[in-house]
This record gives sequence, structure tokens and C-alpha cells, in this order.
Amino acid sequence: MRIAPYLFALALYCFAPAAQAMEWRSVDKAMLAALQDDDINRHKDEPEFLEGISVSEIRFSENGFDWHLIRFSSEANRDGPLWVVPHDDENAAFEAMIAALHKYGGTGIAVNTGSTSTRRQTGYGLCGVRSAMVSACDPNRNFDERTPVFTQAILDAWKPGRPLIALHTNSHGFGGDGAGGRGDITMLDARAYARGEIIARADGYFGNRTIAMLDNPDVYAILPYAGTKAISDGETVCRNAMNQSGINVWHERVRRSDGSLSNYVALQRPDIAYVNFEAKREVDLSTAAKAQGLMIDAYLQKCAGLWSQPMSAPVSGP
Repeated sequence: MRIAPYLFALALYCFAPAAQAMEWRSVDKAMLAALQDDDINRHKDEPEFLEGISVSEIRFSENGFDWHLIRFSSEANRDGPLWVVPHDDENAAFEAMIAALHKYGGTGIAVNTGSTSTRRQTGYGLCGVRSAMVSACDPNRNFDERTPVFTQAILDAWKPGRPLIALHTNSHGFGGDGAGGRGDITMLDARAYARGEIIARADGYFGNRTIAMLDNPDVYAILPYAGTKAISDGETVCRNAMNQSGINVWHERVRRSDGSLSNYVALQRPDIAYVNFEAKREVDLSTAAKAQGLMIDAYLQKCAGLWSQPMSAPVSGP
């Protein structure tokens, strides 16, 4: 019967587990291999990679999908930012998160889809804001009031007075760029580019081109804001400072949530200072990770006014 999938979807929504305090399980360093996380296993012979970082995990089911989140916490400074890596196949973003934890402290959360490191979680049910049943759920489209367990498991790690920093590495930008691009992960205006013009998309601002690693339209910072409001003075100051540091910045105007973390925060949690750093996927993971590191440094040094408290000095490194 055609109505069956809709009744099943309604049942999932009505009987989904209510948001509750999440029970994270501590993971001993000797047992990390049991997590079956390719990012951790990539550094299994490098004990210094997670030195000073405690690891814990949580597993739960919601709306037809089984989730596995891994949390990494700085033992020297737990009051730093909340770092989030939603996509398991974006390995450079994971590298950048661990480097940032060593340098600035805080807590990082990564979605683990298993040893195969897929972009989406397999299952069958409701994913984020989508009304149709799906067989694969994009973690970064699963932030919504209908997914309180998943959403809360991540946002409960945020601490007032600190920023939330999401990290992504992606393929080339929009389709039609002549380089196999996909989606809209780019600073460029797609229609203008098709006419041979290189201009920024609406609410986009190019950096000053002083750093070659950051001088790429697919490498940029995203500062979301609710479509019913204007870009704030603080966000403007932050953007100008990052532009002067060579960073491209796009103010994402959010009118209706697409289920992404940036959209959810802009509409539901305006109390959280959020930024997303996009880096172009490279064969050498360190290339994208270093680009994100430069953007992280500039943001934490120059945009503290957005979260009311100045960041403490790095716990390690320069």
C-alpha cells in the first residue's frame, strides 16, 4: 500500500526517543581499534596523535538510523571550543580537529560510519527536515527538532562563552566549473562564472589574496545568519578581520533550515557563535588541514567579540 511508508514515518516521529542526558562511554587508548574508525586507525602507530586527549563514544538509534559518535576532549583545557566533523569521509577535517584540540583545547565530536568511512549513515527512516523516508542519512542534514537525540548529543558539548567550529573538506564547487565540481561549496557566483565572470556569490567577500593556500574559491569560512535579520556588526567586524588575514568569507543567509548544523544554529540557537571552515579536498590530507588551521587561528584571534569571552592562549604550539 502506498500509504504504508507514510504511516511508518509517522510512527517513527511520534515514538522517537525523547532528548535526554547522553551517556558517553570512556574508551581506553588500548581499545581504540575496537571503534572501527578509519580516522583513528590511520594513526594507530602514532601514540602522540591523541596524547593528552581523552576519547569516549556513544551509540544510539533514532528515526530508523543507528548512530555512532566519537568524542575527543582536551585533558589540558576542556573549556575551549566545540569542534564538529559531521562527515566521516572528510579525513582532512578530522586531522584539523585533532590539531586544533592540541592547540586550543575544548571538545571535538566526529560522526563515525564505520571502517568504510562513508559520507552518509545507512538505515531506513526519517533524516532531519526531510519528510520522505530515505535509506541513507547525511549527518549534516540531520539537525532538527525531529531528531532531538542526535542534535542534543552534539550540542550538549557546547559551553556558553565559547564558539562552535564545524570543519568540512569538499570536492570542487558547483557543477559546470569544468573541474568536476559538485554542489554549491564555493565562493563563486555560478551564473556569473558561466558568463566568464569571477565574482563572489551574494553575501560573499574575498580575502586579500596574501596567502596562497587560502586563495581559492572553494576554501572559505561560513558565518550563517537568520534571514529575518541583518548581518550583525560583530559578524561584519569578524569578516573584515578574516578578509584581512587572507580568508574568504560567506555570510549564509538562512530562511528555512535544510537540516545542516549551520542552519539549525542560525534559526534555533542564535546564542551559539558558529563558524564553518570549508577546505578543498586534496590528496595530501595535510594541505587541507593546514588551510583550516590558518582559518581557525585567525577566527579565534580576531573574532572573540562574537562569543563574548576572549579565547585563552593556545595550550600548545605557537
